[in-house]
Amino acid sequence: MNQGKEPNFISAVIYVRNNGATIPKFLQYVHERLEQNFTEFEIICVNDASTDLSEQKIREAAKDFSCAVTIVNMGYVQGVELAMNAGCDIAIGDFVYEFDFADKTWPDDMMEQLYRKMQEGYDIVSACPTGKIKLSSRMFYSVFNRFSNIKAKIRSEAFRLISRRAMNRASAMNHAQMYRKAVNANSGLAQTFIEFDPGKEMSVDKESAKERRGLAMDSLILFTDIGYKIAFIMSIAMLIFAAVVGIYTVVIYATGHPVEGWTPIMIFLAIGFFVLFAILTFVIKYLSLILNLNFRRQRYVVGSVDKL
Repeated sequence: MNQGKEPNFISAVIYVRNNGATIPKFLQYVHERLEQNFTEFEIICVNDASTDLSEQKIREAAKDFSCAVTIVNMGYVQGVELAMNAGCDIAIGDFVYEFDFADKTWPDDMMEQLYRKMQEGYDIVSACPTGKIKLSSRMFYSVFNRFSNIKAKIRSEAFRLISRRAMNRASAMNHAQMYRKAVNANSGLAQTFIEFDPGKEMSVDKESAKERRGLAMDSLILFTDIGYKIAFIMSIAMLIFAAVVGIYTVVIYATGHPVEGWTPIMIFLAIGFFVLFAILTFVIKYLSLILNLNFRRQRYVVGSVDKL
């Protein structure tokens, strides 16, 4: 065994989607840090149906590596969560680095920092950027942490290190992990984060940004009770409005000035139908998520797996 290197087997799972420009340098960084600190390790690249030269760039970079490199080619674009599930499912490491972005914004020794922190008794350690965070992200995390029943709070992460025990726990809790960050937070295992000042803003293409917005909405509905609270508030508002309209109508008739026209009635009906359909929207969305989570036979579709 090499002196100074950790004996634990380490897996690094990297999400790749049209990262041909950044993936060679990123892979070089990951391989270099793993080779310097661990005796046994593997790298798994999950290619989410990239349309650029990402796969070719991975193959070229892997020729000079001292470890096994596996490319998981997804059958079609399935998003970061399902794609990373596919990669993590074949990872065999005692500890697994999860990189949702193939773009480095953290200090060179951040991977080692996470591992050392893990040795203090944690099962999940995340690298979290500080500084300016997009308003939409701040709003999402604020609402999620406010309305979810998860004790541990979630925040923006660059990448994370997870123990095998945490991965097994998360898999046992939810076979279709739609939002791994929330599932990990709900695992009940010890977790923490290490902050860093990002050297640059992480690049996210428009397609990925749109996908993540959809994921955020699904996560709010799935992991929080905000849907029920909104439906309840809207129902109360509807009840109050109906009471006001009823009192107004009684007063008008009692004073001998009947209501002329259908305007109040139409307003009442319009708001009533709006509330009804809003509630139905939440109910349908809940049912859709429940069906996807519990009755989907195949969680993801893999086109091929190539070990280099």
